[in-house]
Amino acid sequence: MLSFKNYPLKTPGYFIICCYKLNLITNKHHMNNDELPEQPLSDDPEENLRMENELLRLKLKAELGGESHSISDIDPEIENQFLKNVLAFEHSFASAKPAKVYDLLGRPGFKKADDLDDEELSIALEEITDLLSEKDMEVYFSDGYDERTQYRFITEELFEHETTFAPMPGMTSHFDYEEFHPNHKKDIENRAEEFLSEWFKQSFNERSWELANDFILPDRKILSKADVLTQMHRIFEAYTSFKNEKYIINDTGFELDGPNGIGHAGGMVRYDAVLENGEDIPIGGHFKLYLTLEHGWWSIFHINFPGFEYF
Repeated sequence: MLSFKNYPLKTPGYFIICCYKLNLITNKHHMNNDELPEQPLSDDPEENLRMENELLRLKLKAELGGESHSISDIDPEIENQFLKNVLAFEHSFASAKPAKVYDLLGRPGFKKADDLDDEELSIALEEITDLLSEKDMEVYFSDGYDERTQYRFITEELFEHETTFAPMPGMTSHFDYEEFHPNHKKDIENRAEEFLSEWFKQSFNERSWELANDFILPDRKILSKADVLTQMHRIFEAYTSFKNEKYIINDTGFELDGPNGIGHAGGMVRYDAVLENGEDIPIGGHFKLYLTLEHGWWSIFHINFPGFEYF
């Protein structure tokens, strides 16, 4: 797959995620003639495509300040179309003007949630959801939000929200309810679930976003994420696998200080660590994960977990 490191998309609002569908990658959206050399860079079509991709990556770096990286087994044609579409999106966004979602939808008629009974509201919600989809917009609600809450949010809040929406074929603009109304308790529980899942699978790596970049120990010593990952891998090397895992998260809490905050998730855990000789070592006890909130994201900055220790 193609990945980007420190690639600063210019889309305002961290709650808007522009997702490219498969048809965006495969459609024939081409750049202007003056953006690439008119003559082939090589007589070999495949080599020419790879050289063109390298030029596109350099163009992304020059215009957007990011570094793009390609993996050798990706189809050069798919990579080529992807890189072109990223540039096309940024160019389109640069000329887009902020507008309310309600205006982008064509100012549809609607009734307030309080004026609809449950059956009428269900029909109205389906209609407005279909209209959003027609306009390449989607609203994401996690489990637990009833239809009245969803309809009220769309018609009373999202309609009034201004967005710089740059429509392109195959692109959908996503709005997440919890970016407008953060559910910190659920987010903390999600980070804890992600940690537990990766621990049992022994799959932590530099892309484990539930881990903070810096870890703070009780003696105020600071370890980097890389240091903590190194210790985790040392622990994992002592066992072939973990199995029979059981856990419960029964203690979550947080304190906010403006846009930032600290929190924790704790509970009980038990699992068996399997040695190379097949012997099972039972491990278990209380655990507690400490988290920090920065830029709207909770991440773990200190670990107290059976089977883990700092070096």
